[in-house]
Amino acid sequence: MYAQKKSIDNVHIVRERDRQRLRDLITVVLVGLPIGLFLALFTYQNLEVIRLGHEATRLQKRRAEIENENKALQLELDRLTSLQSVEQKATKLGFERTDPRAVVIVEKKSAKK
Repeated sequence: MYAQKKSIDNVHIVRERDRQRLRDLITVVLVGLPIGLFLALFTYQNLEVIRLGHEATRLQKRRAEIENENKALQLELDRLTSLQSVEQKATKLGFERTDPRAVVIVEKKSAKK
């Protein structure tokens, strides 16, 4: 008893299109697409908030650095323009103190036509 395998020719069999499966696919796409878009937008928005938070922190640090630099420059300006500093520079350049009782009169010449 030997079993013989009979070849089956299925070339002419045509599968009918399953309309219910197509409707299910369209339903899943129509429901899933808005949900997917919402999740993508939500993720983008959260990432943008995080990025802007980092940017704001960086800008606050930069502002603090600039304010400290401004204070240092203001102190340097005050030191360089102080009366004592100006007197020392004038002495080094050869200027001498004048008699405080001396009066210097500067007259403005009028332009004659």
